[in-house]
Amino acid sequence: MPTPPEVLALLRCPATKQPLRAATAEEKKAHGIPESEDALVSQDGTHIYGSPDGLPRLLSAKEVTPEDEG
Repeated sequence: MPTPPEVLALLRCPATKQPLRAATAEEKKAHGIPESEDALVSQDGTHIYGSPDGLPRLLSAKEVTPEDEG
């Protein structure tokens, strides 16, 4: 279940303080998050947060490094 837009508008990345957006299928795949699971990513794409049960887990994030991007 995707994060409702009105909730998503209130959420910020704890590390960067940037707004969050829904992760693309490619972003989820790159970080080992199942396609069926929702995930949020920071605006600059450096942090991704899984939402395994529809509730975003903002306590620990996987930081994207330049090596991850290719």
